[in-house]
Amino acid sequence: MVKNPFKRDKKNTGYDSSIYDTAPYWRKSRLEENFLKLAALLEEAESRKIAFIGQPGAGKSSLLLKLTDGKCEPKPNIGQGTDTTDWSSSREPVWYHLYNGMYFIDTPGYDTKAHPLRSYREYFPFQNVDAIVFVIKGKIHQSDEDMFRLIIDKSKRASTVVLVRGYAEDLTEDDRKNLEQEFNEKFKLKRYNIPFFFVSSRSGEGIIELQFFLYIK
Repeated sequence: MVKNPFKRDKKNTGYDSSIYDTAPYWRKSRLEENFLKLAALLEEAESRKIAFIGQPGAGKSSLLLKLTDGKCEPKPNIGQGTDTTDWSSSREPVWYHLYNGMYFIDTPGYDTKAHPLRSYREYFPFQNVDAIVFVIKGKIHQSDEDMFRLIIDKSKRASTVVLVRGYAEDLTEDDRKNLEQEFNEKFKLKRYNIPFFFVSSRSGEGIIELQFFLYIK
């Protein structure tokens, strides 16, 4: 069993949002401005913070709702097949969802025109969260591998990283074995000691185990 008791040292994360102040204001997109605002908000938050990252339609919002027993506030928007979480146009998106004193960040799906990977690379405050739940739905794309490497590099082990394969209700045993092998090859899970869960927001598979691992009560 993988042990990962949130060993984050809040006083020595090496994160400093002021490094972005030198970039000209007019060059930042609304998404990037929102990431900077999120960084400032998370710096003030003293409770545990968990971010959900994944492509559009990966099931991040559904997983968040399931992990919090449907009681997080405000409730996340859940769409069909696409990611309804949009930080590219609103000046005041839903920064986080609260549940039992914990902060849950339902990030917009990356690798789209509105939410490009480069904006996450430059502005998302990876080191300001205690855990990152990286959610994959189906086929692994190059952008998923790029995001995973970005998470590992930016978090610098200040955050617990968990890999989740959602929509597991339709997977056979052979599917699971093949996926475990593929995920380990693509994401080097053993090298980085990254735990991997099959979950289903529909059937509830893996939810209790993930709650236990992330200390969600």
